[in-house]
Amino acid sequence: MSLSRFVPFVSVLALSIGSTAIGQDVPLMEDIVSAYEAEDFVTARTGLAQIAETGNPVAQYRYGRILFEGRGGPRDLENAAVWLEKAAAQNNGPAATLLAKMLLGVEGIKPDPERAVSFLQRSATRGDQEAQYTLGLLMQQGVGIDADPEQAFNWLLAAAEAQHISSQYALSEAYAKGVGVQKSASDAVFWLRKAAVNGSRGAQIDLAIRLDEGDGVAQDRAEAVSWLTRAADKGHPMAQRILGSKFLAGDGVDKNASEALKWLEAAAAQGDALAQSNLGYAYYSGEAGEQSDAKAFEWYQRAASAGLVRSMLALGLMYQNGRGTEADPLQAASLYESAMLAGNEIGKIKLGQVVASGALDGRYDRRKAATWVAAAAKDGDDNATEWLVAQSASGNQRAAGQLAMIYLADEDRKDEALELLADAANAGDSFSQFKLGEMHASGTGVEQDFVVAHKWMNVAATLGSKAAEEQREILSQLLTPEQLADAQAQARVYFEQEKQRAPDTDQTVKITE
Repeated sequence: MSLSRFVPFVSVLALSIGSTAIGQDVPLMEDIVSAYEAEDFVTARTGLAQIAETGNPVAQYRYGRILFEGRGGPRDLENAAVWLEKAAAQNNGPAATLLAKMLLGVEGIKPDPERAVSFLQRSATRGDQEAQYTLGLLMQQGVGIDADPEQAFNWLLAAAEAQHISSQYALSEAYAKGVGVQKSASDAVFWLRKAAVNGSRGAQIDLAIRLDEGDGVAQDRAEAVSWLTRAADKGHPMAQRILGSKFLAGDGVDKNASEALKWLEAAAAQGDALAQSNLGYAYYSGEAGEQSDAKAFEWYQRAASAGLVRSMLALGLMYQNGRGTEADPLQAASLYESAMLAGNEIGKIKLGQVVASGALDGRYDRRKAATWVAAAAKDGDDNATEWLVAQSASGNQRAAGQLAMIYLADEDRKDEALELLADAANAGDSFSQFKLGEMHASGTGVEQDFVVAHKWMNVAATLGSKAAEEQREILSQLLTPEQLADAQAQARVYFEQEKQRAPDTDQTVKITE
């Protein structure tokens, strides 16, 4: 990295200050530039400190920046801010801009968005493109200043017309969404293409996606691939993954296993979990030109460790079936459970299937498992339905309640379902109590009765159901004082009877234990 990229030289005068204005004891700026280019940051840092003391705003800025970046010595944010402010006071735009960014959120510096905006305004009005860009974003979001989308657009436009790449990209987004300007797909693509041509890898990817789909621009899948290739060649993992996936599937390009692996592996090496998952699929299916359960397992494992749900499911299936590893239903169930906890319904179904298969006997909470198995039963798994029937018969009231809800969908089993649900509710299952309360509140399958509905919601809420607690409050508003007293009396009767029933204990352990 050269110091000319570190900050543009302001004038020839700035280079000569070291020798003519302050004497021979102060290093020349060109010597500092040479040291910086040679990556001798210690010499650069020491020299900049000396020139900064003379009041040279360029040196003050550069010294503040080298302290901020921690080159040639420890990072020193406090003194960086001091020197940047000195330079900003002498109208050095880059110093004011960097100081503003520090005030917007650098660990170790107290955030002060309003003061940051004041520095940015000072730089932006003098033509500093980075300040114009940052100020535009803050005005869009209303951070440190009142939101003003139209003025934000103007700042972004000023910087974009001066070839500021990030502003061109942001301007494209403004046109695409109609933020501060009339929505225009053609203008969005115009500025997106400018940013892409100027090297924005994010813009190159977005343009590729638009071209691939014909979104706001004539579809051109070949050009889309060329833009993806540009970004991929520069090391952008998302571009590498998309390009590799296209070669793997023959999507807009001829299928090419070696190209697919080259790009997917490049993205995966940078930690792209989706690329790792796609590699897992490539080896699992043989689409990579080589079928390898061992390699599929390795890549799925990496992606699953990164939290990718679809890889958790794939890896769970490999453990369940003993592909690429020894069969381990407990490990499979643990992965399915993780997927389920991430909100994936398939994870719940697969977990229920493992439980229903009997492979985890004694390794789960049977009441909690009833919910998982019910999901599998609703998905058509006969083993799951049989498990619910057997568990219901053995006194698992949560299983009985879940089985009742499945039977309710069958008109011929409606009476049996209601009996199961009532028995489970009376036996202390909060799920069944909540469902009975819901049914009585809406009149679905039973006679509408707000008093009975309140009773069951009250009981379920007392047993810990948050949903029942919310419904109880709603129902309370619908009842007369006399009805509410009746509902509460019915709940008290239930709890008096509950004291005489033996608790439904479960000594089995959870899957994750």
